[in-house]
Amino acid sequence: MYTPSIEDVFAVRRQLLNFVPAEIAVVIVELAEYYPKVTATREAFTGPASVPGIRRDGEWCYVLSPPLPYHPGVTMKPREVKFTLDCVAGCTYDSICSSSTTFNAAIVKAKDLTQNVLYEPLEATPERHINEWTISDPTRWQVQEVPSSWPVGSRHELAWKDSDDDAVVNAPGPATADPEAEAPSEPSQPSPSLIDKLASGDRVAVMVQGMIPGWLNCIYTVTTEIYYSI
Repeated sequence: MYTPSIEDVFAVRRQLLNFVPAEIAVVIVELAEYYPKVTATREAFTGPASVPGIRRDGEWCYVLSPPLPYHPGVTMKPREVKFTLDCVAGCTYDSICSSSTTFNAAIVKAKDLTQNVLYEPLEATPERHINEWTISDPTRWQVQEVPSSWPVGSRHELAWKDSDDDAVVNAPGPATADPEAEAPSEPSQPSPSLIDKLASGDRVAVMVQGMIPGWLNCIYTVTTEIYYSI
């Protein structure tokens, strides 16, 4: 599917100005969902075979998106975040199965990366630079929990739009509190949606969390797409 660039959007608006006022031209482009996007994909051949130093319920970054663009004088508004997962929960070795892998989305701020001196492309090996202790925002949004009933070659697609209530559903961040502490007397309020919290310069990380020591489901491909209006 064709995806316009920022220049394409401006070109269409200029053409529309020959027929309608500027305000209507913007509305037409919005209604057509003529949005640019940033995207990132990682597959099994480029992903890590194993990640050392992760505790039993630890999480690590499988794929990291490029930053949401910033242009002076231009407002970038996230409109949709789409995740595509190719993963299988079937047995992979000696009839040992795992269905305890979860995928959560996290927001990585630019300041979360400034402390790292990078000698390689960040998107190539995000698991070396993105960890739960380097991400300033502890909120997690659950993308998918892999069930044991997934057949080989299963694909899951999830899209959150700025008008969706589903995007507000979040998974808790990594547990850091005392497990023996008393639960709050009142239920916590839902966290803002992922799209509501995204801003220019932010990245979206897909964090993988396995609940069985030393074992994860077979991950084939994970793709993140962020559509935005200007």
